[in-house]
Amino acid sequence: MKNVFFKVTILLLVFSHQPALAQFSKLKLKAPKKPTVVYDRMDVKSINMKKARVEFVYIVTNPNSFGVDHILADYEFFLKGKPTAKGKDVKFTIPAKSKQEFKLPLEINYLDAFKSAGALTKAIAGGKKSIPFQMDITFKIELKVLKFDIPITTKGDLPLPKPKSVKKMKLKKKKLKF
Repeated sequence: MKNVFFKVTILLLVFSHQPALAQFSKLKLKAPKKPTVVYDRMDVKSINMKKARVEFVYIVTNPNSFGVDHILADYEFFLKGKPTAKGKDVKFTIPAKSKQEFKLPLEINYLDAFKSAGALTKAIAGGKKSIPFQMDITFKIELKVLKFDIPITTKGDLPLPKPKSVKKMKLKKKKLKF
């Protein structure tokens, strides 16, 4: 009797799960797709004689039906080929099936590239309007069991501060008496 009861129980379990098993085979399970990251632009927020505040803007696209948390970005910034700023493990997230901006703010010290205020002033007085830069950034993305590194190198010119115009000095005319 126990043996028959066991068999009937097993058959009931199998038949009760049959509709669920049939639906499971219809599911289309897809492997996660690699998100894309593209450099968009550099926005200059402020410039003075010592430093510039800029934002590097990247467009991150997630084609997957799930969001990606804890994306990490490591970067190194170079002026005239010399490293001037570095960062590690800057965190951000992207929602499912989205395309959004990732903004990396940087404060760049001109003296790191020119070595002195005199050299910077000389370059500006000589008519230099910009200085070459390179930004190396690596986005580290983990999707379930897959890991992706997306390296991007961006080159361009960072504007230099404009020389302050010298206002004409106003002299009061006075009569000289002898």
